[in-house]
Amino acid sequence: MTLSHWWRQICREAALFWRSSALVGALALLCALASMAIVLGHAEVQRQEASITRVKLLDAVEREAAIASAPDVGDAAYAAFHLTWNPPSDMAFLAMGQRDIAPWMLRVRALALEGQIYETDSFNPELSLTGRFDYAFVIAFLLPLFAILVTYDMVSSERDAGRVPLLVASAGNIRRLWLIRASVRVLGLLLACLVPLWLGGLLTGADVGSLVTGSVIVTTALLVWAALILLFSFRPWSSAVIATALTGVWLAVALIVPLGGKVLIDRLAPGIDGAQISLLQRETVNGAWDLSKAATMNRFYSSHPEWADTAPITVPFHWKWYFAFQQVGDETAAELSTTYRAAITQRDVLTGLVALVSPPVAVQRALQRAAGTDVQANLGYDQRIRDFHEELRRYYYPLLFKEVPFSASLLEDLPQFSPVD
Repeated sequence: MTLSHWWRQICREAALFWRSSALVGALALLCALASMAIVLGHAEVQRQEASITRVKLLDAVEREAAIASAPDVGDAAYAAFHLTWNPPSDMAFLAMGQRDIAPWMLRVRALALEGQIYETDSFNPELSLTGRFDYAFVIAFLLPLFAILVTYDMVSSERDAGRVPLLVASAGNIRRLWLIRASVRVLGLLLACLVPLWLGGLLTGADVGSLVTGSVIVTTALLVWAALILLFSFRPWSSAVIATALTGVWLAVALIVPLGGKVLIDRLAPGIDGAQISLLQRETVNGAWDLSKAATMNRFYSSHPEWADTAPITVPFHWKWYFAFQQVGDETAAELSTTYRAAITQRDVLTGLVALVSPPVAVQRALQRAAGTDVQANLGYDQRIRDFHEELRRYYYPLLFKEVPFSASLLEDLPQFSPVD
């Protein structure tokens, strides 16, 4: 078969496709939904970026005022807040992921950290069940339905109408005809999804490599569903039976398997409520007021021996004692906090196993990873907060424990948070 013959058949199938108002309408609706998701995603990213910019300015002003009015280092360390933030990536408009349910800004002080982190660990879980209407949702859950709608009766409609012998006579190779017809329809679906992605990405300055990654994910997802649909299409069934069977498959992998997987994950990795960690840390800190200073300082020195030879505390209150029992509170909750983060990782791994039998879950996870909004990205932000807090403590401790005479110039080189690992 010559190339020109191939081209004529492709053009004929494209013309037949274009003359079907139902098929064209389905593609137009899919394109509109994808475009709407892109627009909404960009709007959310812009809102988050504007919030970060605004809070960064206010944070710097408040910190400077707190340091300028502080009578000593301890007061400055107690009053000065430091903003940490997790900026959205250039592809975050694809999938909000964890940014919908986890903080992406947090102001911390040099005090006990666990309470500061986990006091924000509260949201309405019922709201998180519905998810967000974003591009990942369109590709993971709606694109398969449109693929079924556009291609399910590609063969059965011709068979039911008795046109297969005529097609064999005119096309010569019926398998080639089905291949061309399926390719034209799949290409139409693909363009309806990728054109909004590339237009939205390029207009907002997204990296071309990231757009290519997103496009590969979308293409792979569509090809998997197209292959599945073709397997059903060539069965000797009526169009209604094929549509019902494919819809049942979609319900199973998009709803039943994820819900069943969630129940199983909740049993295998129940996790820990962040409020428990915050409560344990706060109880330790509050209880330190009733203990002898020697008991607190000895426990602190056991993990920070470099300060064990500093002057003993002989006054009712001293800032180095205060910050020592703040650190002891963090150390008391450290094991529980580590278990908490390990449980999150374990749940993420188990969700990956569910994704092996649920293409929609796999697509959503892949797009969240490409967008930098997955669980691992959120854990990375958590770790950057912890590293920054450690820098703050290490900066303040020499001033506190060596009892350096205070002046605002001592804090001119305070550590600066970096959102990049």
